[in-house]
Amino acid sequence: MPMMPIPGAEIHYVQCGEGEPLLLIPGLGLDHGYYRRAIPLLEQRLAVTAVDPRGIGGSSKGPGPYTVEGWADDLAGFIDALKRGPMHVLGSSLGGAMALALAVRHPRTVKSLIVVGGFSELDRAARLNFSLRVRLIEKLGLNAEVADYMGLWTMTREFINSDEGHAQMLANQAIIRNNSAELYLAFVRSVLAWDRALPGQESERKFTAELKAIRAPTLVVCSDNDQLIPLEASRIIVREIPGARLMVMRGAGHIPFIERPQEAADVVVDFVISTATRV
Repeated sequence: MPMMPIPGAEIHYVQCGEGEPLLLIPGLGLDHGYYRRAIPLLEQRLAVTAVDPRGIGGSSKGPGPYTVEGWADDLAGFIDALKRGPMHVLGSSLGGAMALALAVRHPRTVKSLIVVGGFSELDRAARLNFSLRVRLIEKLGLNAEVADYMGLWTMTREFINSDEGHAQMLANQAIIRNNSAELYLAFVRSVLAWDRALPGQESERKFTAELKAIRAPTLVVCSDNDQLIPLEASRIIVREIPGARLMVMRGAGHIPFIERPQEAADVVVDFVISTATRV
């Protein structure tokens, strides 16, 4: 279980494959197992490094507070310590927000940027979703009912109705429930803080305003069947980042690396290889 020391913490990570270096950042409350179905496909063409952000999985834990910007700073320290930078950086969901913050705050570490189901701000419906998670966890803890609620929002009806899809949803729930309720609550609050939606943040501008500073080649991937983070969130990112490209996956849900691993891996490999060739 390799661990990388960074200022104030140790980051757990896994590495495999050879080729262009790709960093994988997982979604909310999930460790590197978020990419369990895609890593065997990605490592055939790329040198893959999958991390557990601070507080998650095998990495150092603490009471927080946890912020997207803090995780981005951790990842910059990790890339520096790994001595593989700059890297192609892929973040999904909350990991996509971390990847955006990394590209803005530490551009020297990012060779190219891939954001999947990510967001620089939330719409009202998503904001209500995460706010409701906070209230449910405060009342019920991180129990089976809360886990089911989250699963229903992150995977499509068609996928959950299949035996394989249901098994994958249960696997995700098991990873999430490795977090304490207190830690997971801090992670959910970090999403609301990223949206500048917490009390006291009313005068803060959205992170969207920072995206114009990103100069790394950028691919934004989303699904037209994502029930949690809408297609418009990806369109906002593409409009703000100079030269960014949008790729819409049909019917793939919020986590295509689990629902459509081959399709998602092909998109990533094609972009990374084509970007490396152009550079």
